[in-house]
Amino acid sequence: MTDRYPIVRHRELRPRWRWSAWRERRHPLIAGRGQALIHLVEGAYTTETADPTRCSVTLVDVRPTHVSVHWELTASGKDWDFPVTVTFRCTVIDPAAVARSRHTGARLWDVQHVLAQDPRPSRLTRVHPVGDEDGLSLALTAMLQARPAHQDIPGVRVNLVEVSVGPARDWIDDEA
Repeated sequence: MTDRYPIVRHRELRPRWRWSAWRERRHPLIAGRGQALIHLVEGAYTTETADPTRCSVTLVDVRPTHVSVHWELTASGKDWDFPVTVTFRCTVIDPAAVARSRHTGARLWDVQHVLAQDPRPSRLTRVHPVGDEDGLSLALTAMLQARPAHQDIPGVRVNLVEVSVGPARDWIDDEA
């Protein structure tokens, strides 16, 4: 997985007189296996080949991939943290929607960022005691099973794959 899944690269190809425009025309973005080129031409997103001097091009990875998110949830009654790793399977179902979301100004196209910002796991802070890794894992699975992403990610389907909770660690000792 790349750090920028599902958008691999983006190029603004206009205006023609920019310093780097000649290099971009000599080395155009080319879609490889499992990728799609999305062109923005006069406000419309399309996968059809367009005049490269009059459009923006976004290279979108459409292969299903696993995205992992890490949290530290505090155990109840103690200064101990559970290291939590949640793995999601992400599939791009509409590459044009992914490219369109890049131009909104929000980071909705950055799947890992959106999933890591989920506020729901923080509801389980100080709920489970030290040694209750299984209970925390079941609670997180139940919470994320019905709706894996806390907000819609345009053009991407997200499914929960696995919740992994490690043994609680004393965070005071970790700082030393």
